[in-house]
Amino acid sequence: MSEDCPIVEDLLPLYKKQMLQAPTLLYVEQHLASCLHCQQLFSSKPIQKEYIPMKKTLSFFHLIFIVLSFMFAINSSLLGNQMGFVISYAIFGCLSYLFYKDIWIVFIISSVPVFVWAIIDNLTNELYITTYSLTEFGALLMGAGYIALLHTIFALVGAAFAILLRKIFKINTNTKKRLNSH
Repeated sequence: MSEDCPIVEDLLPLYKKQMLQAPTLLYVEQHLASCLHCQQLFSSKPIQKEYIPMKKTLSFFHLIFIVLSFMFAINSSLLGNQMGFVISYAIFGCLSYLFYKDIWIVFIISSVPVFVWAIIDNLTNELYITTYSLTEFGALLMGAGYIALLHTIFALVGAAFAILLRKIFKINTNTKKRLNSH
């Protein structure tokens, strides 16, 4: 057994599920090619079907992205700068996707805070709510949903750009590795 064996043993379940990044995959394959002990482990260990649960606590960075979402919502609604709004929300969506690597989180962060802010802002505005009727509350919810949808569309455009960047970067990285290996 070499000193790399414990590392490879820990990586074998991910290797079997094909969930390793290219450099780690290469490392494991090179080790397996020369280590009888790890080859035996690879052929004998069953793949566990457990999923790693997502952390359920808010980190400092989660809070920063949520606060940024509120700030972008307020900024875009108060200043009325359409181009600035589009660019800032696309950048926000791009950064959110690059940070979380999950399109659903980008969707939630870009829509829920804006939806809540729009409801709170319009509840205090006498132009929108005058009689507190069910019709006015329905219109308020529809308006808040529309505002949240607009913000979310541009955030998702930014996230799509981030996905393309990651794919391009991954393709370029893989191409360079193949060229270097020949």
